[in-house]
Amino acid sequence: MNILTALAQHPPARIALQDPQQVVTYRDLPGRIDERARQLAGIACAGLALDNGVEWVLWDLAALKAGTVLVPLPPFFTQAQTQHALQSSGCAALISATGVSPLPFAPVSLPEGTAKITYTSGTTGTPKGVCLPWTAMENVAQSIVSTLGPDLAGIHCSVLPLGVLLENVAGVYAGLLAGATIILPALGDFGPQYSFLHAQLKQTRATSAIVVPEILRSLMAQLVRLGPLDDLKFIAVGGSKVDPGLVLRARMSGLPVYEGYGLSECASVVSLNAPGHDKPGTTGRVLPHVETKIENGEIVIRNPGFLGYVGADHHGPYPTGDLGTIDPEGFLCVTGRKKNVLITSYGRNVSPEWVESVLLAQPDIAQAFVYGDAQPHLSALIVPARADADIDGAVERANTELPDYARIGHAIPTAPFTPQDGTLTGNGRLRRQNILATRTAPEPQRRTS
Repeated sequence: MNILTALAQHPPARIALQDPQQVVTYRDLPGRIDERARQLAGIACAGLALDNGVEWVLWDLAALKAGTVLVPLPPFFTQAQTQHALQSSGCAALISATGVSPLPFAPVSLPEGTAKITYTSGTTGTPKGVCLPWTAMENVAQSIVSTLGPDLAGIHCSVLPLGVLLENVAGVYAGLLAGATIILPALGDFGPQYSFLHAQLKQTRATSAIVVPEILRSLMAQLVRLGPLDDLKFIAVGGSKVDPGLVLRARMSGLPVYEGYGLSECASVVSLNAPGHDKPGTTGRVLPHVETKIENGEIVIRNPGFLGYVGADHHGPYPTGDLGTIDPEGFLCVTGRKKNVLITSYGRNVSPEWVESVLLAQPDIAQAFVYGDAQPHLSALIVPARADADIDGAVERANTELPDYARIGHAIPTAPFTPQDGTLTGNGRLRRQNILATRTAPEPQRRTS
């Protein structure tokens, strides 16, 4: 079902969107969208630069109504990355807090059917524009609704930036299809390092939220101090590899956490654990509309949904670059990135994401980056979870869970990895080449013979 059509199927008096400044019911939502769609008439492509809030969603849906290609601009982009996204996509206008302003960029040729261009910095500095049709995003949203069932139609609190596809599609679109109330605090309302997340979830009585592992660990620490969040029914965690121990500890603390896996090229979510079909240690069963296979250890999506990148169309299956397996029950397990595999000087192949997930299961460790290509032992940059954290003890405990060839021989404390300093993507993934270049000594070249 088309998202705009679905809005009319829900109780008119139910709140659809809410932030500290305004409340919009399902009755009023179509009219508010139409007001903004008229302002976008004739604009082929527009950038969207707003903080999380009702206005972000209204303009997003207005672009759908007007047939305007939308380019959401994540708040963690640098000025140069923002400029690149606007210019390379040929944005004719920018939607900001001051309204719709013209831009001087010439139009560019985009794949036919493009409705949204999501720019992801990934592991490189220059954002790459993924061109998505509305059908791809709606397929994901509808699959999430069918997977989670009617419990989704509660109160969803948007925690991640709306410029991130995961929150935009899996949070807002799925919520609106299900008839949920979407609560949209400004990102600043969550405090530094999401230190006020517990307060926001409790105040809004949220039943669902989407987080990345780093935010989940912060919420778990807040839960110890501030008590349970009894209204929560579902928390999706993804964006980077999650250790099964973290999920189990979160559940033991009272948080209903379920791991998922997604890609921008697949319009966000590919697989998801959920109540009734859940296996910690996996990223869940592949969503109903997705076709996938494993080729030489790599996850390949047969029907990714995206149309290509800005400047390059795409047709056919999409090799994800992620290593993984599918078990006999259909659960997908992502083990690491194909290009990130380290080969020690003893010739052992090690996925750094695997070792990092074991390290991150230790409460004293907030972030970890494992490296050591062509070295006899692996090393790790460790961000302590707090000032009195026992890093050496945490690494020793993690090493007992790892085979000899994957153990950490040298652990080095470091400052937090953040999107602002270029060491982290907006989805919480490590930008490995940047970290190697700025925080470690040069590694020797891998021998090729």
